[in-house]
Amino acid sequence: MTTGDRPKRLIIAPLAKADLRGLRRYIAESSPYYAQEFLADLTAKIIWIAQADFTGSPRDNISPGLRAFPYRQRCIYYRTYPDRIVILRVMHMAQDVQKQDFE
Repeated sequence: MTTGDRPKRLIIAPLAKADLRGLRRYIAESSPYYAQEFLADLTAKIIWIAQADFTGSPRDNISPGLRAFPYRQRCIYYRTYPDRIVILRVMHMAQDVQKQDFE
């Protein structure tokens, strides 16, 4: 937790929002119900990262300060700051991740 035991503010960047929308659309082609369940679970994990101030694994080799948390065949990429956590991308673990994916 941050100073005063307040949780960090959670910010979901536009690219991460687009990743989540695309994921929902893709899964919904087969099962709208599963798409809703999967995204609810993934969103809960993103909220947990901010609430727990989870450090994740460093991905400085991709971009300085980048952190990652693998979850359900996806990888949640984010940066942590003293007052907030910014979710940058939510990508499939099989994707070849490059620095330009975070610019």
